[in-house]
Amino acid sequence: MDPNDLIAEAAMELLRQHGPQTAADWGNLLAEAGHGTADDMTEFVEYVEDPLLGYLSGERYAALDTLFEHRVLTHRLTDAEISSGVLDANPDLMVLRVFLDSFEEDEDREMRVVHRGLDDDILAERGIDDPKFPADEGFLLASDALSECAAGDLIGLFVADRELTLCTIAEVLDPAPSFGDALGSILSETGAETLDAIVWQLMLEDPSLFRQPAAPLGELLDSAGYVRDGDYVAIEGFDFEAYHLANRARMLEIRDNLHADEASAVIALVDLVSAAHLEFPEDTSGIGDWARKQITENPQIYVGIAEPPAAAAALELLSELDDHDEVLHAVATALADKGPRRVKPAAYWLAGKAADSLGKIIVAEAYYESALDRDPDWVPAIFDLALLVADRSDATRALALLGRIEGGESEILHDVLARYAPADHPELGRNDKCWCGSGRKFKVCHLGKAEVTFDDRANWLYVKAQLFSRTPEYFDEVFDLAEVRAQHWDDEDALTRALEGGLAVDAALFDGNIFEAFIGRRGELLPADELELAQRWLEVPRSVYEVVSTVPGTSLTLSDVRTGDVHDVADEWGSLNLEAGALVCTRVLPAGATMRTFGGIEPIAVEDKDALIALIDSPDTQPWQLVEFLSARFAMR
Repeated sequence: MDPNDLIAEAAMELLRQHGPQTAADWGNLLAEAGHGTADDMTEFVEYVEDPLLGYLSGERYAALDTLFEHRVLTHRLTDAEISSGVLDANPDLMVLRVFLDSFEEDEDREMRVVHRGLDDDILAERGIDDPKFPADEGFLLASDALSECAAGDLIGLFVADRELTLCTIAEVLDPAPSFGDALGSILSETGAETLDAIVWQLMLEDPSLFRQPAAPLGELLDSAGYVRDGDYVAIEGFDFEAYHLANRARMLEIRDNLHADEASAVIALVDLVSAAHLEFPEDTSGIGDWARKQITENPQIYVGIAEPPAAAAALELLSELDDHDEVLHAVATALADKGPRRVKPAAYWLAGKAADSLGKIIVAEAYYESALDRDPDWVPAIFDLALLVADRSDATRALALLGRIEGGESEILHDVLARYAPADHPELGRNDKCWCGSGRKFKVCHLGKAEVTFDDRANWLYVKAQLFSRTPEYFDEVFDLAEVRAQHWDDEDALTRALEGGLAVDAALFDGNIFEAFIGRRGELLPADELELAQRWLEVPRSVYEVVSTVPGTSLTLSDVRTGDVHDVADEWGSLNLEAGALVCTRVLPAGATMRTFGGIEPIAVEDKDALIALIDSPDTQPWQLVEFLSARFAMR
């Protein structure tokens, strides 16, 4: 087990023993128990993640299983719940879901959480076809668990030893008369609060609360005159819309270090895109005109989006919406048309990002150019345009674009471009005849355009795909495979090395289909010969090879054990010290006049050959399974 996981378990036990603690006090308890310094542990506890960890007022943490122990919450049954065996947990029972989340997913458990939208198949099996039941989340019981109950009956969920027990309630013994007043004292300070936090705080302040069955939480809230909006509770008449807007703005200001006007502009744009999505659920052709009208009514609210951090924050929030690209494209172009002059570079950049996601890369490139026409120093557009220019293999212009960014020389892309930039001929003057024999002057022929061999561009093509895999849309897949690889390496730089290249990255590209997406999304930009080569690469499978002969540091001769095909490949991995007769797994790719193994060569044991071939040939094999199989050899050292 990870040492940090052990410390986290110890931290939770201390919280159970000592009750709610501030981070500093909790850290001191850990330090006194021998788990490090007080300062280190105070920082550590702020990152502890546990379903049974609650955050209370006064910046205190609490172990919820201790807080809920021997308490009961009630719920009044409906016909739909009785017939399906599914409890609509919101709001009466939602605070108890933490006890189901604290266990790993186990379909054999007597009770578990189901989500509307995620578990619709399970709900359909229970005969539920009402999209409003359950409201977002429910508790799945045995199908006949409520068969002896009638609509209107009270049931209770009792907490003991971190487990929930279902019981019937004959009568409410504790009407909880002070509930409303106690809740009012909490809301008088905050205005609104989540139901979870309210219940935790009330139970901490009143150890007797919910020790006996009380009315369901929803009924208690209604009878005391409080209203709910999603997870939040407030006094009647509370302006939830303004409250949520202010909260969202504060979160953006903190998370993305935005000014208040920038955060407000981000929210305005996100809300505009969301409203357009609702207004035009199917036919999006009218969004542009609609958005122009909305923007014209108050264009100044979008001014803050002009700053790159604000535009990036808006794009990140919008990426969380389903099918948002086409709507964002229409809204962003409308903003570029009708928005304030200052916001036009950001609007064109956002339109470009949407066009890219829609597979319209030439259109995206044009939008980035338009953004820079309005502001030559608008950094996000410079960088994204540099990436596309690099895909066109125009290293000279891409380097020039990066040169316009402060610190651009420290970007990974800069190092790549410098590696493949054409070499000038310093011995020639601008007006000398060009070295290529065309008869034209060097300055109009090949100045800044010296040849890069196709072999080199083949290597560059692979690197372009690697850079594409690092975009937010795909990086999680690469990272997950790198983690599988790195867990077999016993050094602190393992994950970094796995992300830099080799098996994990190659598996993400080819076995995870990112390379295919790269061709689909960037193929129009690639030079024709590179595009043809890329398409050939898609047809090359990973295979098992026998080493026929070696010229250390120069070449290897490999024979495919399945087809008998023999290839001479460049020895880029001489440190493996391979000998004739050894078995390896790799992908042999054509690269101009040579054959290359860009994704690395993995030595394998003879006894693993058949199992590996079966794994490669199976259509059900997942990329992580290949990475795990080929990395296991490191654990045996």
